[in-house]
Formats: sequence, structure tokens, C-alpha cells
Amino acid sequence: MVCVLASREGELLDSEVVHGQQVAASLPRALGRLLSGAVSAVVVVTGPGTYTGVRAGMAAALGVAHARGLPLHGIGSLEVVAHGDPDPRAGGWIVADAGRQALYVAREADAASPSRVLMADFDAGVARVLSSDVIAIAGLVTVDPARALARGVPLALSRPALDRAGLSACYVD
Repeated sequence: MVCVLASREGELLDSEVVHGQQVAASLPRALGRLLSGAVSAVVVVTGPGTYTGVRAGMAAALGVAHARGLPLHGIGSLEVVAHGDPDPRAGGWIVADAGRQALYVAREADAASPSRVLMADFDAGVARVLSSDVIAIAGLVTVDPARALARGVPLALSRPALDRAGLSACYVD
């Protein structure tokens, strides 16, 4: 679970990254701490990701946006990872753990359009592979998820606000 407080320009101001805890326990605590000050918009990761994680994040983001009368913007999880690239000129693959020995994958330049592939079928060739997950891929470059999410804020804010009545998560077959 990753929650950040970021400037509109993508500067990371504060963050909470939690591994190995139930979202139901860690998310409210993180939001309570990070939302103690003024906030002008809410950005939510729309997936792909775990069913529970994406839905819990979207429900929490919608609740905060509604309660505070703030716009709600979305960004894909692989787009977030792409924003954490320490050398974006190099290009390569963005991957995330899809569970059940599978990956969500996209070329860095097309991170908004991921595919789901079996880990055994993924071949990056000589290209770099980036992820915020720990995955058994040779040469994997791991990005800081909090910094990546903060850097993705300007992209999310550049898009129209999400229609709160029709929120939908990104699920990839």
C-alpha cells in the first residue's frame, strides 16, 4: 500500500509505504496522517493490481474526494512505475506482479496499455525492466513506489477528473 502527499508538480512531500499488512488496517491510518493539512485534489491508482488493493484504494480515494469536495484523478499502476524511472531516456519494460506466476507488462512509452502475460513467457531481451515489486527477473531495476507516485501526480492532474458515478478499475486479461 502506497499513499503520498505530493505537490501539483510531483514533488514528494510525505509518504507511507506499507508491506505485509492488511489494507483495511493500514490505509485509514496512512490517510489520516497524510491528510491532516490542506489538499487540493485526490489522485488514485486505477490498476491493474490486486483486486482488493485497487478497489480499496479507489473506495478510499472516492471517500476523501467526496467528503472534502475535491476533484478525483486517476493514473494507471504501470504509468506510476514509469514515472519512477531514474533514466527515462533509456526506455524499456514496466512490469508488475499479477499473481499466479503472471505479470502485467507494458513498454515504458505505452505504460497506459498493459497486458497480462505468464512470467515464463516474458522476455525483455536486452531491454531494461522496471518495477516497484520484487520480482525474479534478471537485471530488474526497482523503483521507489512513493517517489514514482508523486512524480505521476502531474500526469494524473493533467487529465479530466474521474466521473465519481462511473469509477472503474483497470483489469487486464
